[in-house]
Amino acid sequence: MPFAFTIDTSRRLVLSRGWGVLTDRELVAHVRALAQDPRFRPDLHQLCDFVDVTDVRVTASGVREMIGLNPFGAGARRALAVSGEVAYGMARMYQIMREDAPDEVEVFRDIDSALEWLGVAEAKTELLRILSEVPPLPDTGRGE
Repeated sequence: MPFAFTIDTSRRLVLSRGWGVLTDRELVAHVRALAQDPRFRPDLHQLCDFVDVTDVRVTASGVREMIGLNPFGAGARRALAVSGEVAYGMARMYQIMREDAPDEVEVFRDIDSALEWLGVAEAKTELLRILSEVPPLPDTGRGE
């Protein structure tokens, strides 16, 4: 699955987007790349746009690994926008399994609700344009 992110420092917002086939490998690579970005701060908010995910191949083991790598801290609000029942179920599993995490995660079935919850709905057009222009992360070359 192609995956991309950028950090809008003026809005204190990480914009992440995944599309196509969602796998453990890309999700873990995304978390690691984000944590290493010099602009990243643990209290940033995050919009994860998974609306264009066409297939979910995420395992419970992969979800646990992402939870262990979570770079977000207290005060961070993270909105996961997903479409499709399988993607929604996996996002909810992630949300439930990370009950002791210091950041707050909510799962939404559309971008508009996610942006509203994050308090940036007025910037929807600009934020979605920015997300669409971010190049995908390079392939990690590791198996799924």
